[in-house]
Amino acid sequence: MGMAILHQIDGQLVKGSFGTVFARKAALMDKFYECLFLEIPDARALFTKDFSHQKDMFAQVLASAMRSLGDGSDLASLVDRVLLQHRHLGLTAGHMYMAQRALLLAFREVLRDELTAAELSAWNAALRRLCQSLAAGIETPAT
Repeated sequence: MGMAILHQIDGQLVKGSFGTVFARKAALMDKFYECLFLEIPDARALFTKDFSHQKDMFAQVLASAMRSLGDGSDLASLVDRVLLQHRHLGLTAGHMYMAQRALLLAFREVLRDELTAAELSAWNAALRRLCQSLAAGIETPAT
C-alpha cells in the first residue's frame, strides 16, 4: 500500500473521529498543558493571562490543522500564522518536539478508551505532521 493511500486512510480516520476528540477537548487541553509543563517547566511562566483562552486557541489550531489534512498549502499557511504569532517567545525546534511528546501523551491518556487503535494511530501521525511542520518552520524561517 502506497504512502499516499496510507495518508488518505489516516485522514479519513481523523475526520471520522473528530467529534469524539473535540467532545473531550477540555480534558485533552488540560492534560496537554500538564504534560507540557512537565517537559518544559519554564513554559508555565509564559501563560500569565487568561489560560482558558489559550486552551481554546490551541484547540482551534488543532481543529484547523486537522481540517487541512491532505491540503499542504492550508497546513503551510496555518504553520506560518502560528509561528508568526509565537515569534516573540523565542521557540526552538526542540520546543516543538517537546510539545509533540506532550500532545501525543495527552491524546493517549485522555482518548485511549474512546478511539480505536487505528484512529489513535492516525491522530498521532497527523499531530506529528503538524509539530514537525512547526519545527521545520522554526529551523528555516521564511524571509
